[in-house]
Amino acid sequence: MTYPWFFPDDLPSLFQTGPTSEDARLACRLLEQMQRDPVLRHERICIEVQNRVVILEGEVSSADVKAHAHTVAWGTTDVHDVNNRLRPPGG
Repeated sequence: MTYPWFFPDDLPSLFQTGPTSEDARLACRLLEQMQRDPVLRHERICIEVQNRVVILEGEVSSADVKAHAHTVAWGTTDVHDVNNRLRPPGG
């Protein structure tokens, strides 16, 4: 015999709908900014945040793009430092 199982209406979701930590939220905000930026939109940049320190890694198309990504990261609210490991061609 099968018995129906009912869940209460106010049961919290088992799946998170957004980032769970401040660092993850900061990384998502920075990612959204870079995706909207016409200079950075097509670059392959990895963003990591640890204790509000942004770490940028990857290869970019020029030294100017590296500098621009650094500026955008610093301009993001709640960023305490930026570790820019982006590599331009030949760099």
